[in-house]
Amino acid sequence: MDLRQLRYFVVLATQQHYGRASSILHVAQPALSRQIKLLEDELGVQLFERHPRGAAPTAEALFLLERASFLLRYAEQVKQDLIARQRDPRGPVAIGLSPALALLLAAPLTQAMRARYPDVRLRIIEGFSQSLHDMLGQGSVDVAILNGPMQLANLHVTPLMTEALCLIGPAGDARLRGQALPLQRLDGVPLVMTGVPKSGVRLELEAAAAHAGVELESVVEVETITVASRLVREGLGMTVHFAAVVKAEIDAGQLAAVPIEGLRLRRILARAADRPPSRATEVLIDCLQQVIGEQVRAGDWPHARLEFQ
Repeated sequence: MDLRQLRYFVVLATQQHYGRASSILHVAQPALSRQIKLLEDELGVQLFERHPRGAAPTAEALFLLERASFLLRYAEQVKQDLIARQRDPRGPVAIGLSPALALLLAAPLTQAMRARYPDVRLRIIEGFSQSLHDMLGQGSVDVAILNGPMQLANLHVTPLMTEALCLIGPAGDARLRGQALPLQRLDGVPLVMTGVPKSGVRLELEAAAAHAGVELESVVEVETITVASRLVREGLGMTVHFAAVVKAEIDAGQLAAVPIEGLRLRRILARAADRPPSRATEVLIDCLQQVIGEQVRAGDWPHARLEFQ
């Protein structure tokens, strides 16, 4: 059985007439009859009943017709996909990022995609891990960076990096001395709690504190690190987050960040497992990994370790 035989069969089953089918296929009727006979011999069934007005498909032929049509459509899609890979990637692609990651990645990722793939239309959607997870399932985003741990059913995931979570406060604060500090040092520290409960940074911090018997003192809860860092600079408390997102303030001498021992955040790149990625999605993933790799290796992402080559 080959694609040519299946194509001949589908046309004949549709036309139910050898003359019309051979005309559409641009082959002689004896050649068409020979290929149909070879297919019948291989399958061990009769596919057509000849009569004066044409050829009627048997029950076996109707059974085969649906499956043969699918195989021919799939083969054509494979061909078109391979042809598309030879062209420059084009079309829309959407990536989901947390608000903090969007601050770090939106500009360099957009610049890199515009420079390398000008026909790809990039869309950046902000959200926290659970909502981004839902968007992947709904098809609202093609790829997203999620924070572990979380349920990853029906997702194709690639490890990106792990980051140390840091206690972030005013530069010069005596509590922020040293290379790292134990989680117990957070006991009694007024904290600006950043993010949403049971997700990302908040999930890691609160779970570790509960396990260690550390009581966290929350003075206010906010969603984004942009608001949290402003409150910290105003002297209203400290916050726990990853250092890269406040690196500009650290370099300016406004803030300091010290890793908390044993407290790390794992980043994974995820896409829906039940949908093959478009060419635009593939180049976006490659571009994203390159941008992150360059930032980490340049020291723009403190206390982070890459998990991809």
